[in-house]
Amino acid sequence: MDPFYRTLDEDRFESTPATAGPWSPDAQHAGPPSALLARAMELHEPRENTRLADVRTDILGPIPVAPLTVSVRTLRGGRSMELLEAQALTDDGRPAITARAWRIVRAPEDFPPLAETIDDGVEGPPEDTTRIESLIPGSSAAGYSQSVEWRFVEGGVGTGGASRVWGRQLVALVEGEEPTPWQRVLVLADSGGGVTFSLDPARHRFINCDLHVALNRDLEGEWLQMDAASRASAGHGGIVHDVLSDQRGRIGVALQAMVAQDI
Repeated sequence: MDPFYRTLDEDRFESTPATAGPWSPDAQHAGPPSALLARAMELHEPRENTRLADVRTDILGPIPVAPLTVSVRTLRGGRSMELLEAQALTDDGRPAITARAWRIVRAPEDFPPLAETIDDGVEGPPEDTTRIESLIPGSSAAGYSQSVEWRFVEGGVGTGGASRVWGRQLVALVEGEEPTPWQRVLVLADSGGGVTFSLDPARHRFINCDLHVALNRDLEGEWLQMDAASRASAGHGGIVHDVLSDQRGRIGVALQAMVAQDI
């Protein structure tokens, strides 16, 4: 299968059909470009013993399945924390998606664990399930849907807005590279609304305008568990909230602001 991206130049990338989202073969799922921006920030003026603490992406419009040019800069430097910003431009110069991240100095190995972060293990992905071809009824089973694997533990699409599901990406983010833990998380975390989708897509729209992921620990292995809940309030809007784990335990949270509309 195709990777999500192929390198055209140092900062320019071909977006392959694997990036295509559920509604159109011409528009990307926001997971891969979010991960592409995280990759740029991880590679930007790297320092030993540091890591990304959180990544916040803002989706500025449909992201075309077309070449993207990525840039990154330091907004605020510092010894213990620094704020980075990245963006991806289309060939006509339009910003399609932006991201900010705090890069922090890693905690000491003997730093005392707080109660909420003690790792007690999580039951791994069930082996007796099969890959879900398409999360949302009526959406495309090509592109991104073929590039990731989902195994539901509880809930699922159409079951009331809450799910516990394991996922992993099946292709490289950038051709020839092993994805980093942060890249693996972001490829999947934007699917919080998809794994909990419980509306009739012919009548209602429930789409995110951002994604904010904060990790207290890096993902270990390929599999990410998302304990996700979609919430909507009539006359207001919605959110999707995810608790993220690997097979060792909880690693962080994700939050999306959702636009809830009738069609």
